[in-house]
Amino acid sequence: MIYPYQKVIPFEYVDSMDDQLLKEDHKTLGTLHSTICKGIEFTSKNQFPIVRPIVTEVPKNICSVHRLHRKPESFLNNLCGHFFTNDNNIEPFWNYPYRYLSWLRKFDCITSTDFSIYTNMVQIQKLWNSFRNKLMTAFFQRNGISVIPAPSWADSPDIEMFMEGWPKNSVIAINSTGIGRDKRCRYIWLDGYNAMLDILKPLHIIRYGAYIEGENKEISTYYINDNKNYSYGS
Repeated sequence: MIYPYQKVIPFEYVDSMDDQLLKEDHKTLGTLHSTICKGIEFTSKNQFPIVRPIVTEVPKNICSVHRLHRKPESFLNNLCGHFFTNDNNIEPFWNYPYRYLSWLRKFDCITSTDFSIYTNMVQIQKLWNSFRNKLMTAFFQRNGISVIPAPSWADSPDIEMFMEGWPKNSVIAINSTGIGRDKRCRYIWLDGYNAMLDILKPLHIIRYGAYIEGENKEISTYYINDNKNYSYGS
């Protein structure tokens, strides 16, 4: 099967508003965030945003982005900020994406946003959050931010749709928090994980959260859940 990464469609963007107006205090992004779609390529199959691959050194330290707003720039320069946290902590970046661009550029790198994809969601909710994660990643990349793609999935029968738009042959980040105690969730996660490996063929995996038996340790670097000192997902 030929995966449709190389076949793209342009996003038709027409707006009389000058780009200079799109700054931190710009609050109205329009229907479905159409303004941040400008300049981003989409797959031809299901029109998911296309995320570029990244080849980067393994981060020494990672920390949830929402806890770092008051840290000095020198601290951020040596850190990978992640979004493996509660969706409420990610929503501000979705609602006001231009507001955070200058600040996110100070990081050594960040991971993609990680809006939740749960098996008990209806399909359109899963796909909407998958779309949002890819769009935010492509938007950050287009604006000069170093982003490690963080693919996520739900049920493996739909894995190709969830992977559509994520890059092949890239360093990626994967989150396993919240599934370790549930046998069914571990099975679904691992099934999707193995399918993801076949599709994306990642160069290396930044692994956030506990090891899941059966995953590929040889291409992974593990980081502890820095949310453990707080209520889960905070």
